Amino acid sequence: MEKITLKLKYIGFYQLVGGIVGILNTIRFLPNLTQVNGGIFLILLLIFALYSYSIYCGYLLIKKRNIKGINYSIYNQLIQIIGFGVLGFAFHFTAGIYTGIKLNLTNDTILTFMFGHSAAMININSNPEFTELSLNIIALILLNLILNLKSKIEKIEEVEN
Repeated sequence: MEKITLKLKYIGFYQLVGGIVGILNTIRFLPNLTQVNGGIFLILLLIFALYSYSIYCGYLLIKKRNIKGINYSIYNQLIQIIGFGVLGFAFHFTAGIYTGIKLNLTNDTILTFMFGHSAAMININSNPEFTELSLNIIALILLNLILNLKSKIEKIEEVEN
């Protein structure tokens, strides 16, 4: 059980640091905004909420609130796996490191490799001809790891009861 707790703690630190870096990146971007209307304010609020959620998930795992932390972390990673852009709407969110593939279907079919850290993009009613799909492999691996750890914890608890 100690090994599982240590792995969960590492995942917790990853989520905590990823959320903090994301918030700092977003704050760094704020002076570039020329005007903030209601829509932009709501998008910024959503971005801050998503990064805060990642921080909270990490906090739960670090404080050994394993079941709640695991369940919330599953949703946190699910949000980060797929990014998309279609019909003027786009969503891409990562709290931590991302690497994966992006398929741009705007004019031609272009497959690219992506790599970076803590990024958020939310477009609403912007650039309707933009079409893309992305897959974050790091989030997919983390989700698999979290689900495996959850399964191991459930088996241990089953034996103890």
